[in-house]
Amino acid sequence: MAIDRVRRLAMRIAKTLNPQPDLLVVELAALFHDLDDKYRTPSSPTLSSLLSPLLSHASLSPKQADLILQIIPSVSYTSELKLTKNGEWTWQFSCAELHAVQDSDRLDAVGSVGIMRCAAFSCKVNRKLVEDSEGGESAEGHFEVKLLRIRDRMKTPFGKEEAERRHQTMVEFLSSLSREKDLLQ
Repeated sequence: MAIDRVRRLAMRIAKTLNPQPDLLVVELAALFHDLDDKYRTPSSPTLSSLLSPLLSHASLSPKQADLILQIIPSVSYTSELKLTKNGEWTWQFSCAELHAVQDSDRLDAVGSVGIMRCAAFSCKVNRKLVEDSEGGESAEGHFEVKLLRIRDRMKTPFGKEEAERRHQTMVEFLSSLSREKDLLQ
């Protein structure tokens, strides 16, 4: 499951950072990181009200709960671009807990797993896998639009190194795809 991959990798990244971030905040933010964008509808309760029964647990301080609620809406690639464009990317520059979760979420979108996720999602939304002369959106086009840009938005040393490796996997895949498409011309 993607959430568990993101959680496990976020914890691994967090443990490489010095000083080490709050691991409980990292773990919970990683588990809930998609609640504010992928699973939200206009009629959804606020993030705070949705998570308050969990975040009010005695093992969490109010400061930790508040940080988790700040991190979740800042994790996604799209959110970072929007907040940066609007000049609202401020505290996020120095939040190690956010960086661990962001890098983990982004790493899950690239490399071998990312290629499979892109193809699966494209099939689910009836998007073409390969670009053709008719144009329109395709899984192949999504690499150029987003996936090949992810390595440049990594925050942690671990994330940057792993993103470079996974980036090369995607470049090799696209090169192979291009050779296969050339056979059809």
